[in-house]
Amino acid sequence: MGLLMKKRCILAVGCWLAAVSINYAARSAYPLEIKEEIRFVPQKEVVEILSLDHRGLAADILFIQAILHSGSLVWKPLTYTFDSEWSYQLMDVVTSIDPRYLTAYLFSGMGLVHGPKDVHLARPILERGMTYFPQNWELPFWIGYHYHIYLEDYEKAAEYFWRASHCPGAPDSFLSLLLSSLKKGGSYEKAILVLKRLIESTDNEKVIQIYRKRIVRLENMVMLQKQASYYEQSRGRRPASLNQLVSEGWISAIPDDPMGKKYVWNAQSNRVTLTE
Repeated sequence: MGLLMKKRCILAVGCWLAAVSINYAARSAYPLEIKEEIRFVPQKEVVEILSLDHRGLAADILFIQAILHSGSLVWKPLTYTFDSEWSYQLMDVVTSIDPRYLTAYLFSGMGLVHGPKDVHLARPILERGMTYFPQNWELPFWIGYHYHIYLEDYEKAAEYFWRASHCPGAPDSFLSLLLSSLKKGGSYEKAILVLKRLIESTDNEKVIQIYRKRIVRLENMVMLQKQASYYEQSRGRRPASLNQLVSEGWISAIPDDPMGKKYVWNAQSNRVTLTE
């Protein structure tokens, strides 16, 4: 090894040792400390006045605060929790001063929902976005998704999924989720329409046959549900079981399910369901 090379190696090692020493000294003098953010929500009117004609810039600054707060939970200790109230109050200001801030609406639905409580806080923000972007399918989709996953309110989930599915550019990829919400929420007739749409989207004959059997199943459930409703209107009470509809002459027999299950009357939900 030449003399020049030895000097370069010695210099490199010396620089590395110096960097390690400086870093150690800095950490000793100024130990790493995680501090809570200073969180406050400015009044909309004040922000509008102070931002002059730069409302978009003011919205960006406030939006970044919400992003940093939510994102920092990935690396912060578990003792630090998400401040839902502050985050959504901030997003309310952001979308009020810049109501066409689509990214802010979407982040309210995707990045700030950490649990069931947040669903109710996110909904008014997303619904505001739906008034400014009525053709956007993602906004109603995320409301439906939250109701389906976090709250298990399938009727409400189906309502928003249904709206999303009729927006331009809505993909077929979430139709299965829509179908699940419709069935669990008792909207069997709409579920049939979704299955017909799924049939149109595939060329796989085996899949088509399965969808057709499910359509027959749902048509049977629609018929039984209607007869149970007629029974309640006539008798003033709900049927105790589907067999009661047969014994009292409302239907000739309980139809066979094309996929081998049994139709039953669920008194708790007041609808026809399937055996598990």
